[in-house]
Amino acid sequence: MKCPACQKGIMKKIRGKIEQDGIDFDAYRCPNCQEEIMDMKQLNELAQKYRKLRKAKEITFAKWGNSIAVRIPSEIADEFNISEGKHGTLTKEKDGIRIIPSS
Repeated sequence: MKCPACQKGIMKKIRGKIEQDGIDFDAYRCPNCQEEIMDMKQLNELAQKYRKLRKAKEITFAKWGNSIAVRIPSEIADEFNISEGKHGTLTKEKDGIRIIPSS
């Protein structure tokens, strides 16, 4: 696609990162004028990442014996029926960890 700003360059797909929020995104950049644009699919994907980030909760890590414990906010514990003594699984993922409570 031709650059809508300078009308000279051909837009190339790029992968960028919004550093302050740690969010990766796809867009198109003109090699001539450096104009960047997103199509609707790319914009929707970025919006979904921000919606997910907005729902994120701050947590606190604490020392518990030789381990590190995490405090789960009560509204999330209630939503997933997590209570003292309940079990779950913890897995490593590319960008962090995932906790899945047992049913």
